[in-house]
Amino acid sequence: MARQPAQYEIKGGKSPRQKVWEQMRKNADRFTQAQVVERAKVSEDAVKDYVKVLLKAGFIAVIDSEPVGTMCKRNVYALIKDSGIEAPRLTKKGEVVTQGSVNEAMWGTLRRVLKGQTFNYRELASFASTSTQEVSEETAKSYVFMLAGAKYLECVKPPVLGRRAQPGRYRFRPQMDTGPRAPMIQRTKQVYDPNRNEVMWVEEKGAEDEDM
Repeated sequence: MARQPAQYEIKGGKSPRQKVWEQMRKNADRFTQAQVVERAKVSEDAVKDYVKVLLKAGFIAVIDSEPVGTMCKRNVYALIKDSGIEAPRLTKKGEVVTQGSVNEAMWGTLRRVLKGQTFNYRELASFASTSTQEVSEETAKSYVFMLAGAKYLECVKPPVLGRRAQPGRYRFRPQMDTGPRAPMIQRTKQVYDPNRNEVMWVEEKGAEDEDM
């Protein structure tokens, strides 16, 4: 079954995996699947499926087992790799999906590093890149375009076109610091903010981000 847009999957701004991840972080030293189900208020299947891929990806590990009745035992887990507030996006094979983490890196850079400063998309890509994760200029350009459309950014200097072309300069609007989770750019060309559980902007058909 095809995945639905995030605003249909998420209630209260958090997906089932996000709720599971937050409970694992709160009880990082020791937890069972049953405890996560109860605390996160999600289905057993959702927890079971996410535990399976988190194990494959090395985020959690089995550290113990405990009896359930007289004949059975259940695994006890610990969180051994905490990647931050956002739940790791993983495939069924346990491979990390990088798009969300790239957006998180750019969003964190806007909120902390470039707060109050002007920048262009090239500078955002440079500041958000690390030794283990590179943010491409094309990705940063697209993110800046969408965030500017959603009014998270204000354009303080329009781009210069022609032979001496220069990208436009932007500033992060402090009143749009909605929270730690990065706004998502969906396939439907809209900006969804998981902090507010709200679609903030929909790109008009035919809009272009060539001149940024």
